[in-house]
Amino acid sequence: MRIMHRVAFAATPAEKQQLDDLGTTPSTVTAMPGGGDPFIAFDIGEDDPRWPQLRTLLHRWGRSEGNVSTSFTKKELDYAPWLEIGAWHHGYPQPNEDVFGYRQATFDLADWCERCGIGKRQNAPFRMKGEPKWGRNAIMQLVWVYDELFATPDAWTRVFKTAGVACGPVLNTKGVELKTVVQLVVEATVGIHTDGRASERCERCGRTKYLPVTRGAFPALRDVPTASIVRTAEYFGSGAQADKRVLISQDLARALTAGGVRGAELKPVAELR
Repeated sequence: MRIMHRVAFAATPAEKQQLDDLGTTPSTVTAMPGGGDPFIAFDIGEDDPRWPQLRTLLHRWGRSEGNVSTSFTKKELDYAPWLEIGAWHHGYPQPNEDVFGYRQATFDLADWCERCGIGKRQNAPFRMKGEPKWGRNAIMQLVWVYDELFATPDAWTRVFKTAGVACGPVLNTKGVELKTVVQLVVEATVGIHTDGRASERCERCGRTKYLPVTRGAFPALRDVPTASIVRTAEYFGSGAQADKRVLISQDLARALTAGGVRGAELKPVAELR
């Protein structure tokens, strides 16, 4: 397991020189319109011997330590009984993505809190602009929707249907059912251990959600799952974003690999010690 930082900012010439002296080579350098300082980006792990000095420089410059993520070994992924699953993000839910029109079109918002995002319940099929451009992938998520998964009908038939996972239709903006994508139906829920986890309590509705897990494994299960794919009872997010997280069994993860289903992103769920 490695804790990684994706660092990105518009670097002054002096900052760029110090990064070069440290041996930190940007993976991308983007020229800014009007000739401003170039926007650079690079990845670095906390186990890198340069990290302590780089962190000191970033603090001195008033720069962020970047987005934190965790890279897991194949062994860690292969031996975890349960895993959090995310997927390749492709497109926005419809209609009217610029004003979040998909909320009214897809969810019952009677218990939804606009301040924290908790409480929406799906009551209609999701809509997309058109058939997804799958490429070599076969499972995906929509931007802004982090607790729903979509797959090709073939992937659903070969892997998910066999595992007892139902599917639902996905429509285009005219209400016509799409042919190359289905939504995976996740009905079972499971509680997780939340002791010590950073959280936000909404001032408006009084409900609590937990900050996204970016450092280390996903929190351990509190309950015994009753299906091969489940959704957490707890919400995660920050600001106005709130979603539950989807977890799958190791057996289902292996079936995805054996079936050649690309596009999934997995993170091990911690085991209680």
